[in-house]
Amino acid sequence: MKAFQNLFLTFSNNSKKRIKKNLISQISLNIFLVVIQILFPPLMIIIYGLDNFGIWVFLTAIPYAFSILDFNLNLAARIEMSIFYNKKKTKNVDQIFTNSSVLTFFFVSILALSFFILFNYFDFNFDILNSLNKNEISFILYCIIVSFLINILNNIFKTALTYKGKLDLDVYIEIFSDFLSKFLILLIGIIFKNLLFAALALLIATILKIIIYYFYFLTSKTELSFNLKYVSKNKIFKLLKLSTSYYFETVSGILKNSYQIIILGIFFTPQIVGLVSTLKTLFYFFPIRIWGIVAKAIFYEFTRLYSIKNFNLLKTTYSNYLKIGLVYTLLLVIFSLIFGKLIYSLWLNNSYELNYVILFLLILDTCIFIFVGSVSFINKSINKFFKITFFQVVINILIIIIAYSLFNLNYSYMYLFICNLIGSILILIFCVISAINLIKERLQ
Repeated sequence: MKAFQNLFLTFSNNSKKRIKKNLISQISLNIFLVVIQILFPPLMIIIYGLDNFGIWVFLTAIPYAFSILDFNLNLAARIEMSIFYNKKKTKNVDQIFTNSSVLTFFFVSILALSFFILFNYFDFNFDILNSLNKNEISFILYCIIVSFLINILNNIFKTALTYKGKLDLDVYIEIFSDFLSKFLILLIGIIFKNLLFAALALLIATILKIIIYYFYFLTSKTELSFNLKYVSKNKIFKLLKLSTSYYFETVSGILKNSYQIIILGIFFTPQIVGLVSTLKTLFYFFPIRIWGIVAKAIFYEFTRLYSIKNFNLLKTTYSNYLKIGLVYTLLLVIFSLIFGKLIYSLWLNNSYELNYVILFLLILDTCIFIFVGSVSFINKSINKFFKITFFQVVINILIIIIAYSLFNLNYSYMYLFICNLIGSILILIFCVISAINLIKERLQ
């Protein structure tokens, strides 16, 4: 508790006000997501059935698997814009915004072309999709993919609204749009009980979302200027270089989540896919999102302290942040092992049979992953974490290869959890070494 108090006492009054607003919005977001994550999967199962729920999880994982082609420019551009904003270099901010927007349009075009090729040359002949005909699969995927591409375009507006460290407006837009999509999916499901209409509801909600973002982009005082004369080959290459770290981070997440779901869908039943998806929702994504309340609220402050070269305060803040992270992960392990199985059974009304060994492996993997993010936080806040994310990609590729080979030999899906845990331990060791080197080289 003392570390938590020290973390926020070190900031200026303006920073505290900004952090307070960010914290309130992040808490609101996570309360909302908790409610959605508790209610949505069981309601989907009740309304659409276990098999359709597993199919929905499988199909929604496909476009995210293709986001491996998206360079994820948003975070790198936002950090660079924040650094120049704190240095009062307005022209540099506009240059980064313009070039990142142009690059975002380019990568959306590449992804759209990739999906077109997928539709025309790939036969979705998986056992998990036997209950759907080809036209139904195509329509559902079309809606999911277009929604996915629109969300990438939203990154342009998200960058513009958040580069000054104010996250609350962006968060509240996300809350509203996510609620709308889930509400429409469930409401239409009650009437039609067909995944075709669920996909259409997702698309409608996503279109409304980008309209809202565009409205606030026009009306908010972002002080940004989009000007094509700022488009520069050197600026584009620099952005691509800086974004490589975030790209690898995205790829790592895709490999560990979407690709693993797809592999499970190829080798196992919809029930197994649904089980793993709901386990990750409750014991992986949910704890990570809770920790993100603190992380996202103070992320900008790390960037600001580095920009003004207040390295002593930066290292003190980092130390307190790590202490809080360690306490959080320890509490998470204890709470999950004592109450986790009971909560999961009550949540889904005993729809799935939970193996306690799998629960234990997943919780450990989650805790290590959270602490990995905490250790590498200072690297990420100043765009200096290429080696970390590259190592994560290598580890997760190896996990995919090993898991695929084991499943071909009829091994249990439990081995996927074992591989993930071993991989996370290796990544943590590498992150600790990288963070120590960064502090010695740049923060003295």
